[in-house]
Amino acid sequence: MIIIYSVLLSILFVGNFIQFAKRFSWGKSIRKAGPKSHLSKEGTPTMGGLGFLSAAIISYLIWGQKTQASQILVLLTVTTALIGFYDDILSLQKKNKVARGEDASTGLLARYRLLGQGIFALSFAVYAANNGHAMFGNYYLDIIGFTIVIMGMINALNFTDGLDGLAAGVSVLVLIVFIELSFSKALIGALLGFLWYNNKPARVFMGGVGSEALGAAIAATAILSDKVWYLPLIAIIPLIEMLSVIIQVSYFKLTNGKRVFKMTPIHHHFELTGWPESKVVARFLLITSFVVLLALVYTGKIL
Repeated sequence: MIIIYSVLLSILFVGNFIQFAKRFSWGKSIRKAGPKSHLSKEGTPTMGGLGFLSAAIISYLIWGQKTQASQILVLLTVTTALIGFYDDILSLQKKNKVARGEDASTGLLARYRLLGQGIFALSFAVYAANNGHAMFGNYYLDIIGFTIVIMGMINALNFTDGLDGLAAGVSVLVLIVFIELSFSKALIGALLGFLWYNNKPARVFMGGVGSEALGAAIAATAILSDKVWYLPLIAIIPLIEMLSVIIQVSYFKLTNGKRVFKMTPIHHHFELTGWPESKVVARFLLITSFVVLLALVYTGKIL
């Protein structure tokens, strides 16, 4: 039932948020160097993550099974969302401006975002390691590993959030692996409600407040479920998105301007090779569905 309540609340909250965002001109600034087909998305309301996260948290608080671990998970999700929210607000303030040579869509400087993410991720990692969750079997290595996993997923989901319905769709599929947890159910329902408005052509984007919070929630859920090593499989699309950016930036610096991909994150590369946006999203979701199915078969949840 929690999924149903979360879906309905999300549809209500996100729908009202869209009207609110339009009234205050909370529109997304589109990178001018990106695919030309994306220029029509300029001004689409952003920060829709506020709507679906509110729906998920309220649904969890009212109908979910509350444990100390799940409450810590929700706390990490909220604190990470606050960093994304602040970044989104700064981006809106810089809309249509170019300051100090930065792209108009740039918000909080990367080093400050990473510092904030690192503090919250480390705090959660210490909690997890102190409560019997392990990654390598060594206390200090586990803390380091958990911190890297959380920060990695936060940024991987942020890179994935570039096409209509992609980040939300991938997150729904990944969270199915952890559906036994109340907060996972609440997030799945909330994301389904968000997708009502986020499918192509998107009427709202989730923004950093949504994508970064989702990344933290997925990583922390995997840690608490003792399935952290499943993430490279079930979250293969966010992983590839992040690796494509790392490879592109590193190769660009090493070769004085040469590129491996036409554009990163890699979903833009496929767009520039001629794939329609809907085709990229559909195939990335199919890949995620397949690897999630493999994980469910391996864990014995389905045969």
